[in-house]
Amino acid sequence: MTRSSDRHAELARSLLRGAVDLHIHTAPDIFPRSVDAIEAAEEAKAAGMAGIAIKSHSTDTAARAETASRRAGFPVTGGVALNYPVGGLNPYAVQESARQGGRIVWLPTLSARHFLARAHNVPILRAQSPLESEGITVTTEDGRLKPEVEEILQLVRQHDMILCSGHVSPSEAIQVFRRAQQVGIERLVVTHPHADFVGASAEDMAELAALGALNEMHYAFVTEIIEPPQTMSHLADLIRAVGVRACYLATDGGQAANPRPVEALRLFIEGMLAEGFTPDEVRYMTAEAPRTLLGQEATSPA
Repeated sequence: MTRSSDRHAELARSLLRGAVDLHIHTAPDIFPRSVDAIEAAEEAKAAGMAGIAIKSHSTDTAARAETASRRAGFPVTGGVALNYPVGGLNPYAVQESARQGGRIVWLPTLSARHFLARAHNVPILRAQSPLESEGITVTTEDGRLKPEVEEILQLVRQHDMILCSGHVSPSEAIQVFRRAQQVGIERLVVTHPHADFVGASAEDMAELAALGALNEMHYAFVTEIIEPPQTMSHLADLIRAVGVRACYLATDGGQAANPRPVEALRLFIEGMLAEGFTPDEVRYMTAEAPRTLLGQEATSPA
């Protein structure tokens, strides 16, 4: 390693302290995973992080998160992705997740019509997607938000949850987030807008940020699970185009083929430092912004 890369590696380890990763996939799952929720929590705690959130494409993770949090003595957040296994755009699934302590609602991911039409470069996801279905949209044929989306938005507002765009199209996300802003939802996330299967432009990301959303940028997309992988410089260019204050970093980690989530976040931080972001900018994107979404004060690492 060069002296510069040594410095970035050491700084990345220090910046893990107090960081929050709001997007980790854990076992058991329909995909091979490197960690279960308890292991993910224990490893994040050992690194001095301040919290994690766990996600599944096929089941609510609120109960799993509570169990992991209790076992590890560490903050773990869960929620529900509105795919076919939970009934799609199902307000009852949102209500029950909230009752179990779930804090995050993802619009459809693997079941989104937009994703199913564009998922050629993520074969690991495409293989488990509902191929027999045309997929879920959040709008009716005449372009209006579906009534069940309106119900879901009211529940998200009522329970002060985080609403994430999942794998719907940029135009769908803009329409939902515009309405979300109108009804008073304050915690909005654009899920990996840089993914080819999402296809958001920097202009889309800026428009979503103007509606109060933060753009969640993911390490997993620079790895071999994507064909071809994106680059750190590509993600850095997008962040600069949209603005650091409109973005935060997460791993979308947990794939068995990738580094374990804590190491993935460290590598992501190291990569962003190498791309010229300052420690304060990285601290904002790994700690301050995700903590704001969770509504938590800064937690001093042990």
